[in-house]
Amino acid sequence: MTSIQREPLSDQAYQQILKGMADGTFAPMQPLVIRSIAESFGISATPIREALQRLVAERLLVQLPNRSIVVPRMTAERFSQLLPMRVALEGMATELATPLFTDADFAEVDEILDQITETTQTFDARLYLRLNREFHFYIYERCGNPELLQVIEGLWLKVGPVFTGLFDTDHYREHANDEHLNIMAAIRRRDAAAAREAIAQDLTLAAEALMPRMLTVPPAT
Repeated sequence: MTSIQREPLSDQAYQQILKGMADGTFAPMQPLVIRSIAESFGISATPIREALQRLVAERLLVQLPNRSIVVPRMTAERFSQLLPMRVALEGMATELATPLFTDADFAEVDEILDQITETTQTFDARLYLRLNREFHFYIYERCGNPELLQVIEGLWLKVGPVFTGLFDTDHYREHANDEHLNIMAAIRRRDAAAAREAIAQDLTLAAEALMPRMLTVPPAT
C-alpha cells in the first residue's frame, strides 16, 4: 500500500481503505487490524481508528461483538441482486466512454492489460485485483457522467471484497484477460453496443466464478 502524506490523515486513510475494499485487498470477515494498516500506510493508529469508525457508522464495515472490525460477508442472494445493477450501469458507462477514447487512452489501457497478463502467469492475485479495478475504472471514468461514476463506485465497495476469490479458480485465472481484450477491441472499433455487451459478459463470468464461494441464505419458514 502507498504511504499517505497529505492532510487530513483520517480522510486520506478513509479513502485508502475504501480503495482496498473496492479492489479486494480486504476480504469479507477479514479483521482490519489498526496497527497493521497504520504501518502499511506509514501513519499513526489514530487516523486509522477514526477512518474505520467512520466506515462502521456508514455501514460499509461492521464491528463484531469481540470489537473486531471486518468487511461484511456477501451472500449469493445479495450478490445476485447487485449483478444486474452493475451490468446495467457499468455497461452504460462503457457505452458512453467508447466514442471518447483517445489514442493516449488506448496506450494506457494496453499497458494495464499487459500487466494483468503477467499476474496470471505469476499468480499475483493481489496485484491482479488492483489492476482489474484500474482497468474497469479507466473506462468508466471516461464516460463523462460523474453521477453515474459515483454510483458504480458505491457498488464496487459492496462487491469488491469478494473478488479475492477469483484467482482460486484455475479456469478464470487462465482466461482473466480474455473479456478485457474483447471490451477493448469493441471500443477500438467504436462499437459502443458491443463494448457494453462485452462488459456484461466480463461481469457475468466473474460472478459465475465467485458465486460458489458465497453463503446461501436458507429460505424463510
